[in-house]
Amino acid sequence: MTYNGAPWILRCLASLRESAEPVAVVVVDNCSTDNTRDLVRLHHPEVELLRSERNAGFGVGNNIAIANLLQRDCEMVFLLNQDAYVLPETIGRLRILLDEHEEVGVVSPLHCSPDEDQVDMKSFRGYLGIKAPRFSADAVMGRCLSHYRIHGINAAAWLVRSEVFLRVGGFDPLFFMYGEDDDLLERMKEHDVHFALLPSARVVHIRQSPASQPPRSWVEKVRRRARLQRSILLVQVKRPGYSQLFRVRLLVSEGLLRPLASWVVKPDGAELISTIYAAIQLLGQLRKIRRHADRLNSQGPHFLIQDIRA
Repeated sequence: MTYNGAPWILRCLASLRESAEPVAVVVVDNCSTDNTRDLVRLHHPEVELLRSERNAGFGVGNNIAIANLLQRDCEMVFLLNQDAYVLPETIGRLRILLDEHEEVGVVSPLHCSPDEDQVDMKSFRGYLGIKAPRFSADAVMGRCLSHYRIHGINAAAWLVRSEVFLRVGGFDPLFFMYGEDDDLLERMKEHDVHFALLPSARVVHIRQSPASQPPRSWVEKVRRRARLQRSILLVQVKRPGYSQLFRVRLLVSEGLLRPLASWVVKPDGAELISTIYAAIQLLGQLRKIRRHADRLNSQGPHFLIQDIRA
């Protein structure tokens, strides 16, 4: 999926072209306003370029590509961020692991940044340091296993068996940006899909986003923060099995009481108001959240878009 990815997309696609494991590449552009599509057409005519009619978010853009590949009966789907690139041997090593370990449904390479010789510290703090303690300990001691079973890592680079998407579905369109991969990981866990980390395979996640204008006002600053806070809260309240009453209590606790307590210790009006605003938004969407959560108790290709338009 691309959105105003002109500074990075050529390096990303060049790494896929140079992959030792042959791949068919599909790019879904979420209505970029820069020259991303022109660059893809000019420099990578082998790529199938699909254009979404609107920017519906990271998850929906990926769902279009996933559905397109599932219609071709692809055995595996590799997701890669526009600001990331793989090494020539990366995808082949990931595929071999899935071939040799039938119990694993998703495998991720080691996320590096800003180059292949440094671990991406955001991934380490947010995922590996918390959810893969054995790998972290082994890496410190200089002795790593061939692969590790972990809860998951962000979706900048995943190789996924197609049957996993048919079982648990795609990314939930309730999420516009951030949190959609954590939500999908929770569903994978719910449906007993095993996730693996392969340290010998690496991806470089540059972690750069399309340039955005600085907030013009305090209100705009609050709205931007609220989008992130909404995703954080939505991951917590959407888990299957929660009652609506529990979801209300959770939103009151995490969206009102906790930020108020934090504000007493460290006053930050923008953070306080953005979190409360996000909680109020979700309170108004509880029926829809429940429908999405209940739907995921059953297996199926939920949220995957079937109407593919070039």
